[in-house]
Amino acid sequence: MKKREAVILAMMCAAALGNFGNIESAEASAENGTGKVLEIEKTQEPLRICVEEENADVLCQVITAWQKMYDGGQAELLVIPSGEEASEQKVQEIRKTIASGGGPDLFLTESPNPAWSEPKAVLFSEPEKEMEQGTFLSLEPYLEYFDTGLLEERILAAGRSREEQMMLPMTYDYFLYAFDTEDLPQNTELPETWEELIVQKEKVIRQTAGQRIGIQFFDTFGKLADYEKGELLLSENQLKKALDGAAEFGSASLKMDWKMRDTGVVSLNTIEEIAGKKAAHTLFALPNGEGGVTANITLYAGINKNTKQPKKAVSFLQVLYSEEILSGKGIDLDGRMEGSGVKFSQGVSIYKNDLEKRIRSLSKEDQEQMKMIQERITAVRFYSELDGNLNALLAEYGAQSDEKQKDALVKTAMQKWKNSLK
Repeated sequence: MKKREAVILAMMCAAALGNFGNIESAEASAENGTGKVLEIEKTQEPLRICVEEENADVLCQVITAWQKMYDGGQAELLVIPSGEEASEQKVQEIRKTIASGGGPDLFLTESPNPAWSEPKAVLFSEPEKEMEQGTFLSLEPYLEYFDTGLLEERILAAGRSREEQMMLPMTYDYFLYAFDTEDLPQNTELPETWEELIVQKEKVIRQTAGQRIGIQFFDTFGKLADYEKGELLLSENQLKKALDGAAEFGSASLKMDWKMRDTGVVSLNTIEEIAGKKAAHTLFALPNGEGGVTANITLYAGINKNTKQPKKAVSFLQVLYSEEILSGKGIDLDGRMEGSGVKFSQGVSIYKNDLEKRIRSLSKEDQEQMKMIQERITAVRFYSELDGNLNALLAEYGAQSDEKQKDALVKTAMQKWKNSLK
């Protein structure tokens, strides 16, 4: 996004807010679903919110609701534009202000997804590391103002560090394989572990999963690092074994003749695509080495530790994570349903009922399978730079035939990743 376009977006957002942005911020309070009243700071400073371009318009709707609930508090969006060069420039600018003790009050930002079709810079390439380094203000003293019972606990827990809630996940995702059952003539048991997948007899499963392994290699792992201790949760032998299996699996699949069709590989975020005529499918998610499924957080919110108006930032998150906003119903304010239909495109919402609502268009058989897959989530983590590095390592490793060179690649990568955690 060019500078002029960013200004236009800010003006459009301001117009959508009406006159509320011109009212001087005063000590205000509002009651949320928990019955707790939050009093915010008396300040003339606007609440500065950092957000990616694709979520800016959606956030404007939430700002309108927040301003009405909190007597016209002012808000300002700092928009990270799309595009690799433009986003990198803006990200560097914001990070410099954070390092110097300033920056936005609040972040609603994406995790770096290695499967993006177009690369772009994100504000924090290692979100979990940022939690440990104290980039975010602890939300623990303010959790009483949130109805956390509305949220998926396993997903919410990924935003904790040292037993304190530091960030609030908003959306998460994982990849699914969806096949017409008639296309699986071997009728074998679906793979529940990585080891079972790479020896799978079903040709269509071997072809589809094998040809995608270069994109999804990072998902064959659970938690990759302990950011509190600064340690990799992955040994050299484990990594080499996984690389050998994935390289062989991918190479074999490319040699197979594609004769059987599959419904397609879909993400949890696009699960509605397989609804069709309510047909029954055979569904499974890429298994990790723990015998479960790894879910990746794609969008999350956090408060800058440098903020001078923490309660005001909390009040905004209180509105954003309210049932009215998360459910899409909106909040009835002055005869208008503000924030209705709010939905972020990055994945399934942390709101417990979101996935259930999204799979209603599927057949009963598919719904039951989805519930079983969801129960098999054993690891929840933020996308990180390490995911992309794993995919890149697999590509380089698979192209190398010399075993000594393969070993050297693994050793170099492991040392580099260990150093990055310090």
